[in-house]
Order: sequence, then structure tokens, then C-alpha cells
Amino acid sequence: MTRIKMIATDVDGTFLNQERHYNQARFAKQLHQLTAAGIRFVVASGNHLGHLHRVFAPTPAVQTFVAENGGLIVDQGHTLFEDVIPTPTVHQIVAAILADESLRPQVLRLSGAHGTYINRRDHPSDPVAQNYFFNNIVLVDDLTQVEDVFYKINGEWPNDTIQHVAARLNQRFPGQINAMASGFGSIDIVAAHMNKAVGITQLAKSWGLTPAEVAAFGDNDNDRDMLAHVGLGVAMRNGTDTVKAVADLVTPTDNNHDGVLNVIDAILAGEV
Repeated sequence: MTRIKMIATDVDGTFLNQERHYNQARFAKQLHQLTAAGIRFVVASGNHLGHLHRVFAPTPAVQTFVAENGGLIVDQGHTLFEDVIPTPTVHQIVAAILADESLRPQVLRLSGAHGTYINRRDHPSDPVAQNYFFNNIVLVDDLTQVEDVFYKINGEWPNDTIQHVAARLNQRFPGQINAMASGFGSIDIVAAHMNKAVGITQLAKSWGLTPAEVAAFGDNDNDRDMLAHVGLGVAMRNGTDTVKAVADLVTPTDNNHDGVLNVIDAILAGEV
């Protein structure tokens, strides 16, 4: 019998294929099997909650979300945990980034409780992708004047530079932020102590579970802490080398070939 009592998965590049779809029929069947086995299923993503609700609408049994890289945990529609970046800190960091030509992104976004705020003069490299990931956009004239509860700052840089830029951001603002490459030319900036591992641990503890009883799937740098912290850290075959380096297992198939679902079947069968 499997020791795993909770499965947490990243979404883009992990659970979803490159067309941003998943095998809904197969997954719905697995959800029934997981429930029967006493295994909880959790979505752990850097995305905001509204986007995650939209992605998993075809399988409404999914009701637990660790959103905003751990900054917001919602179960059955109830907020269990919330960790924010102080508004003055957000304004300070935004002003510093925008004033430094070597750090200025193509687009800078603030993920708040009441919307994703973007300067109306910013233009994303892929407007279709922006509309897909952010269905709560609020256009503003000055990000440093926005007042809200902020979970995350998100920026868009050339994809081949994001790990370098994330490192520079962490060096520039030591002890204030945790900047992590999240793929597709995107960097997520959260509170210094926050990451998916923290969120997953908070959630597991609320259910009386230990990290050893958790399996987690991911493909990018913002998944590293989570995979390193749980009992079974699973890196995607298509994941970055830095994620694979901390994983206990690499999926035999990639995200375009049901990599997560195949390993879930192995977990249910007690094979991993």
C-alpha cells in the first residue's frame, strides 16, 4: 500500500501538455481512485486562483489550490492560508526595477487579491498568452500607486535570461524577496520566505500529514523547493536540469504524453 497521502502538481509544463490540455476522462477516473485510496489531490502553481479555476473547470472535483507560489491556499472555496508582500515593499521593488534599464522587463505585473495590475503602456510579447494566464487584468497608469493585497510580482524577460535575472533580483533585494524563474520567459517574485514548499507544508499540516507523505510534480525553478522538500519529488522528463537535480524520480514520459498521470497510476498501484 502506498505511503503517499497527498499529491501536488504544478500546471504549465507539468500537468498540462503544450496545447494547455490534459486527459480529462483519464484524470477524472484517477480522482475517484485517489479518493477511494485516501489520497488528496492538490494543484500547486505560480498562477492566480481565477486562472486555476478556469483550467480545472472540466474536473470540478479538484477543489484544493496552492496558488501564487504558495502565497494563497484555498480548499473547497475557503482560504486556509495567505501570505502577502507588504505594499510598501512592492512599491519600492517596482520602482527600483523600472528605474534600472538592466532589470526592466518587457511587462511587469502585480498579482493582487482584486486583479492583476499592468501598466497600460506595457505590451507583452504574446498577448494571447497573457490573456490566457491572466483573466483579471486591470490596466493602470502607475504600478507604484496601486493599493491591494499583493501575493506576487511577475515580470516578462527574454526566456534565455530569466535564471540570470532572477539571481540578480535576489542579490539586489536580499531578505526582501524570492525571485524564481517560472518558465516561458517569466519570473515570479514573492515574499522572501515564500515558495511552493512552504504552502504545501502548511496545507499538509492542516490535514495531519507530514512532508514524507506527499508526492509533488514540477518542471521549473519555482518547483525546486517543493520537490526537494516532499517524500517523493517528481521532475518532468521535459523539466529543467536544476529541477531534475533535486528530484527522487523523473517521469518516464513528458508532459505531452501524460507524464503526471502515468506516475499517478504507479502511485495508486504502489509501485513508487
